[in-house]
Amino acid sequence: MKLRLTVRDLEPTDLGDLDWSGGSEHVRVMAQALQASYADEVAVLVIALANGRLVATGAVDFRPDPAAGELTTLAVHEHLQSLGLGTRLVTALEKRVRARGLGTARLTVEHDNPRARSLYLRLGYREVGSRVESWPVAGGRTYVTTTAVLERDLTRPRPGQ
Repeated sequence: MKLRLTVRDLEPTDLGDLDWSGGSEHVRVMAQALQASYADEVAVLVIALANGRLVATGAVDFRPDPAAGELTTLAVHEHLQSLGLGTRLVTALEKRVRARGLGTARLTVEHDNPRARSLYLRLGYREVGSRVESWPVAGGRTYVTTTAVLERDLTRPRPGQ
């Protein structure tokens, strides 16, 4: 199946079309990332179908480490996973990291998310450590988990290229 897709910056009017990405808590985090993008601290991208529906979203945060861009809040609509959207999203976010003159992209993945981990490893990321992370979930609770920290040297070609 061939999908006509557009990769572009998140716009304020898009927030209402992100309910599939992790509920109201995730939309709130995306709204905060959008605010940070106005100060050029974060770049927030979406992938849209030809009809305008959003099917993937993610951000690159430049605040945690001045030498690397940290890819975060990556989500692909569950009905469109394994079609290359994750690869396209990560590639677009890496392009933003390079545009800032940085040579390293970093991301984290939960230990219980082997599909995402496999994708990142195929894309040339390698594990460099782990950390405990947390984020808000429904009911005013906080989810705490251990994640693997993965990095990719953007000055080298992706495996298989």
